[in-house]
Amino acid sequence: MNMFIQYIEKSRLTIVRAKHEADRFGSLEIEPEHILLALLNDPVLISAIMEGISEKEILETINAHLPRREPNMLPHDLPLSKGAREALVLAEAAADKLGHRYIRNEHLLLGLVESRDCFAAELLTKRGLSAEKLRMQIKALPVEEPERGSTRPPAEIDLICRVNEFVSRREGQSALQLLDDYMGEAGQDRNLRMCSLGHFAALTALQVGDFSTARRYCEECLTYTPEDPMALFTLADCLDRQGETDEARRRVADCRRAGLSRGDEYGKIILGWLKFVSRLQSRTIESSLALSERHCCNQAISLKFRFLSIIKSPHLSVCRRRIVGLRITREPSGSGSTF
Repeated sequence: MNMFIQYIEKSRLTIVRAKHEADRFGSLEIEPEHILLALLNDPVLISAIMEGISEKEILETINAHLPRREPNMLPHDLPLSKGAREALVLAEAAADKLGHRYIRNEHLLLGLVESRDCFAAELLTKRGLSAEKLRMQIKALPVEEPERGSTRPPAEIDLICRVNEFVSRREGQSALQLLDDYMGEAGQDRNLRMCSLGHFAALTALQVGDFSTARRYCEECLTYTPEDPMALFTLADCLDRQGETDEARRRVADCRRAGLSRGDEYGKIILGWLKFVSRLQSRTIESSLALSERHCCNQAISLKFRFLSIIKSPHLSVCRRRIVGLRITREPSGSGSTF
């Protein structure tokens, strides 16, 4: 997959979505048409370059053209077809000719249009999208640089997308099974995978309400990094939800100590978040409403985002969505709240 090293995050995600489209059709290879379907998910591309072309019409035409088999459900790799590989080579050449260092979705679209013997190219050309017109439009667009930390392997991006899909369909146990299978894959370094995806797995389990699994992932993260603040905080939340208040308090104290020991901006965010949650829990519901419930919620979400914004992790955007699902409990004063 080294051919994707020059792709920005958005274009890498397009390739992952193309694989999902291939899986949806039960295809054995990723075809150019799957890449085109994936590109329809980019609203900037649609509005800036494909204006006047009906997305619905393209979708319906490709759905009618491609053969359908049983969908591929389990995690696996799919090869690029000869036509798809040719389109990606042309996309790379197009970016080079335009003097662009990184490959964006616009280049992928241009590669499709320039492909030979390709239904996707025929479809686009019939709708008035020529290679020359595309080049002129691409030159007029601002150059998009790659995002920091966008070095996650395509296999992990694929896994995260699949997990997110299961969660969005309320199939939480299927999502967790995918994560368990990936972490325990024979011949792979579990420690490395846990360091990369442990937080994501724990927060996913917490989001779907499986506190035991969330706790297991947190505890395993802590065997590798005993003073991991996010793992400590999430573990405390799990313990509190399971009624183990004393142990939860101990973990909160560990999290606070980890924050103090860092002495950096990350540590300040951790301490600020713990202080904020403690303040919320020490109020009665009536007094907290003086700030308005919406204001409290917005403050909490804001702090959670700040808590994550400086963690040096390549799956920040996914963790941000997960962390917002963590519980904020407002209990009456003197109730002995964990945080």
